[in-house]
Amino acid sequence: MAETTPGVALFQQSHARLLQHFLELERQQLPSDVIDRQLMDVAQGIIQDHNTTAVIAGEPRLTAEEEQEFRSSVRGLMGGGALVPLLEREDVENIHVLGHDKVILSLANGERIMAPPLASSEEELVMMVRHLAATAGHTSRRFDTAAPILDLRLASGHRLFAVTAVAERTSMVIRRHRMLTSSLDRLEELGTITPQMKPVLRAAVRPPAPANMLVVGGTGAGKTTLLRGLLSEVPQSDLVVTIEDTLELHLRSSGLHERTLALETRTSNTEGTGEITMYDLCKAALRMSPDRVIVGEVRGGEVMQLLQSMGIGNDGSIGTIHAGNTKAAINKMLIYAQRSPDSPTPDSVLREIAQVLHLLVYIKKLPDGRRAVTSILEITGFANGEVQTSEVFAPGPNGEGVYARRFDPDGEALARLKAAGFDPDELGEPVPVETGEPQARPRPPLPGPHPQPGPVPSHSQPPRHPGHPQPAHARPAISRFSFVEDDSSTLA
Repeated sequence: MAETTPGVALFQQSHARLLQHFLELERQQLPSDVIDRQLMDVAQGIIQDHNTTAVIAGEPRLTAEEEQEFRSSVRGLMGGGALVPLLEREDVENIHVLGHDKVILSLANGERIMAPPLASSEEELVMMVRHLAATAGHTSRRFDTAAPILDLRLASGHRLFAVTAVAERTSMVIRRHRMLTSSLDRLEELGTITPQMKPVLRAAVRPPAPANMLVVGGTGAGKTTLLRGLLSEVPQSDLVVTIEDTLELHLRSSGLHERTLALETRTSNTEGTGEITMYDLCKAALRMSPDRVIVGEVRGGEVMQLLQSMGIGNDGSIGTIHAGNTKAAINKMLIYAQRSPDSPTPDSVLREIAQVLHLLVYIKKLPDGRRAVTSILEITGFANGEVQTSEVFAPGPNGEGVYARRFDPDGEALARLKAAGFDPDELGEPVPVETGEPQARPRPPLPGPHPQPGPVPSHSQPPRHPGHPQPAHARPAISRFSFVEDDSSTLA
């Protein structure tokens, strides 16, 4: 075991005094920079007292290096210094802190291992999180009994979620972003997308008529990394507005896209005012004349603003959503739309989805720990109160996505892909896969006196892009799905 240095020993001896002083400053609700300055003044006083006592006793005083070591330990106490080694580990994906003495690391290979405690007490852990909340995010946030839930982006780009007061023990989870820079080529190397998927996804985000998409997956599935890879293909001349509850994409700072305007929600202040929601930001984004709007996570009424953005010419807009599969994602969009102040009817929401959304891409974490796109769903139309879809890429026998069905030859999605240089013949022949979806053929006659649904009449409105087919809602259907019913397995 390494020998404790004099600087570290002094920090351990004065730990309780420093912690008590910090909590007193916190109770005064002083600005974080004032707290930092006063606590470092206390630290300097401790150093001077120690050196004076040492000289009187005829013992050596702290060297300059040992004094700096002590100050670094104090700064680490305030700013989560114990987290640094864990955040620097490239094999760590998630850090779970369940109280001050239990730390669990989720590794990229799927393993979970224990790590040393981050703090010596619950009070010290709260102190660490409070300091991070006040100083490490894009905006200063509170973490106390009045605001016991914290969702924060650290300066390193990682995401922190913490709770206190409402939990038995103060706890937090940190999601490390292991790939702040991403590309479709890199995702292919990692096995996240297949060689057949890459030209489809590349054409889907490239001009002149990029597709509107929804990236779907569960927690930790890799949606943000996939979204970064897609956006790496966007021309640098495009103005991209990103909207996130907590900043995670980092398109500009990572060098992926320079012309990015990143918007982040804001919690209310102590008086309960000043909150800025995802809906507010999505509404504001439409006034910024963006080329594309990117919503980091759709989970409320902002879904209507995203659809509106897609429908007014901001082609290439993308959102992400938590769902167990692509079909459930559309069902969730319908449910979220009911939370919008616009109060849309279910039928109008489904029509809007069918008209402006073109592709849904589902990504999941496979049993071996690898993330993989397993499904790409094409939206082909709207008829009889239902969204019409076709699963072009579907999960194969090993769980990976395989080319299972041709794009609708008259569909808008394929027309947009072709405009970017995509050749569907390069995909070869589809591989028959049991997807559980209706096949792209007419349905058999229904029993009884019910009339057989016919094709949707053509609309007279011109296509949104010269030379492209009519919007999706104005075309005959390929496959039929209704997403009105609740899927409790995906809404938990």
